[in-house]
Amino acid sequence: MVKKARAGSGAEDGGDQQAGFDAHLDPWCAVRLIGGDEILFGFALVHPTTGGLGWLTSTAISSLDRKRRRAVTASGRRYRLGRRIEPEDIPGEGDEAWMAFDLLVNPDAEDTEAVPPISADPPADMRWVAARKMARHLGLAVPGRAPKEVEAFISEHLHAYLRRRAAAKLC
Repeated sequence: MVKKARAGSGAEDGGDQQAGFDAHLDPWCAVRLIGGDEILFGFALVHPTTGGLGWLTSTAISSLDRKRRRAVTASGRRYRLGRRIEPEDIPGEGDEAWMAFDLLVNPDAEDTEAVPPISADPPADMRWVAARKMARHLGLAVPGRAPKEVEAFISEHLHAYLRRRAAAKLC
């Protein structure tokens, strides 16, 4: 399960930046893609582009030190890595992790059988995953999966979320 956290709520940001990391994934796994590249998939506690507090994929891994729990990707991003999981463990991380993996990784994964597909409606499921990230940034209860509930949540909170993200980029 994902740790409860709020963007900028502690030493995660400053501590990671001072240690030379741009982003922090916990949990995370490495996934080989059809073309042979390997990427990171994980829950970003901190990430300068996405704002963190959500599931993401990286660009191709340039270097990965599993023992020291760090990675550098083709974009130059330097990742601090927390708890390592295997792709087949993703469903055990919860429906959101499973859904995010299915939507972001499964179409391009070399081993599409490692994590069984779960999404029946990709556009609606992506909005649900996004709404849950918004809720974490705003410190709100996450919406259920019913499309009407997700749409009501997004309609009510989108502007506050965008203001928070814009303010975070100015800091």
